[in-house]
Amino acid sequence: MFSIETKRLILREFQQKDVHQLAPILVNPQVMKFSPTGILSALQTQDKIDNFITSYKTFGFGKWAVIFKESNQLIGYCGIAIEQIDNVNEREIGYRLDPNFWGKGLATEAASATIQYGFEQFKFPDIIGIVNPANTASVRVIEKIRMKYEKSTIFHGREIYIAFLNDT
Repeated sequence: MFSIETKRLILREFQQKDVHQLAPILVNPQVMKFSPTGILSALQTQDKIDNFITSYKTFGFGKWAVIFKESNQLIGYCGIAIEQIDNVNEREIGYRLDPNFWGKGLATEAASATIQYGFEQFKFPDIIGIVNPANTASVRVIEKIRMKYEKSTIFHGREIYIAFLNDT
């Protein structure tokens, strides 16, 4: 099974059984405040994991489970997915973490490893980030991984910023 290891994290493919650890994170209003979907039920979380698994089979990549090494606990997800932005399919990095793990640089650590993997293994020419401008913590992560603001657009009925990073 695929995995990426960083200093404090393991990023690995999701398995069906992970729903019990991911669902409490994605039902948390704090975590999902800026998500276009809002909070997700356990059934919706199962659908999300099914979509992640389909993405691995279709594209060879997707959103991965983020495991905190110290406790071997699933604390969220991070990875690259295909999103349609202004009628163009884009490779987009996305992440969600349990609030108990916020403010420790873990989202940046996971996102950096994911970006590096996308450029090195898949030879992506570029990767975008979709961020709600009011989500200052996510804006900081995007900046720390060297993404640059490209434009504003509407995504799922909300104004969002598109940040861009190319492999140079």
